[in-house]
Amino acid sequence: MDIRFSSSALKYLRDRQVSGITFYLVDIETTGSIGAVREIGVRLAPPGRPENFKYDRAEGFDIYVDPRLEITEPILIKKQGFWKLAALYADGLHFRV
Repeated sequence: MDIRFSSSALKYLRDRQVSGITFYLVDIETTGSIGAVREIGVRLAPPGRPENFKYDRAEGFDIYVDPRLEITEPILIKKQGFWKLAALYADGLHFRV
């Protein structure tokens, strides 16, 4: 996998002493006519069963990607928000329809 980080994402991860990042598919069932909603979740820890995930290491971090997610371009991990509302997201990951 080709994995890159924004400078703010690297600072965010190093400040929190994170060693592993997991990107996983979240299926949310909704009521009414919408049905299911899909989202890509980010966990600042390795997954419970790492052998079931795609794995790579970049910038000193273990990266785990849910196999249900498609890597369509280099993965760029970025930070969004600020203070307690800060979080990570990744460009280059998409879920299959």
